[in-house]
Amino acid sequence: MPPNSHHNLQNWILLLLLTLIWGSSYILMKKGLVGFSAIEMACLRISISFICALPLAIKAFKAVSKEKYFTLGLIGFISILLPAFLFAFALTNGESAINGILNALSPLWTALIGYFFFKAVISGKKMLGVAIGFAGAAVLVIGAPGFSFKVDLLYAALPVIATFCYGLGTNLTKQKMQNENPIYTTVISMSFAGVPALIALFCTAAPAKIAGGNVWLPLAAIAALAVFGTFVAWILFYRLLQRTDMLFATSVTYLVPIVAVSWGILDGELLGLIQIGGMLLILAGVYFTTRA
Repeated sequence: MPPNSHHNLQNWILLLLLTLIWGSSYILMKKGLVGFSAIEMACLRISISFICALPLAIKAFKAVSKEKYFTLGLIGFISILLPAFLFAFALTNGESAINGILNALSPLWTALIGYFFFKAVISGKKMLGVAIGFAGAAVLVIGAPGFSFKVDLLYAALPVIATFCYGLGTNLTKQKMQNENPIYTTVISMSFAGVPALIALFCTAAPAKIAGGNVWLPLAAIAALAVFGTFVAWILFYRLLQRTDMLFATSVTYLVPIVAVSWGILDGELLGLIQIGGMLLILAGVYFTTRA
């Protein structure tokens, strides 16, 4: 089968790896927040990812045409930097469960932006899959024990904006960077995102906390989140996006909550029938969304 066939084994392996990595990010964020605020964690996460990218930066910048620097800078800002801070602010005042539902808007925004602004051809079955997947993500989160519909509209708007950024960044990457090395795409976009994040980091209390030496375990969790959940994950995502279509790649957003809930079960949380129904809906949505 050709590389861009959705039923190619490597594409499904990439999708499952992304699901495991990003699904495990929630438990790492939970551990990181023990010692740092949400904003400090966002700054550390992007800054450490930027440091990971530095050894390859010179080679990447030489390999990619200078005409594409602006687009890559824009991708870094709207896909990596801005969403990290938007979700961080949302977590400080919003219900994390609501944020989990709103995060599943990414494939919907990807489809709408692709259709209206990039003339992408999207079948009715794929749009049905997007709708079913979002419904499944919502049911999965709503079915969690202790869920509350309490929400601050101002802070609920932040994840919506963040997912819009993901949708726009995905379309830009697919349309403008299709033929570029996914590692170089990640390194350059991460470099543009990392500089302002590193500057912002030194405006927080994080350096003083690290110097104090009492936050090594939370720091280790954030470092793992940065290396695997950001740097490695974006390389895998850009590679998957290069090999398939946008909705196949962004369907990982629906599968991530299943892994996150699984970690919760291992951590002692209970799984209800409603959540099982949500998982089945997600799988049905992914089935329609990823059909070639």
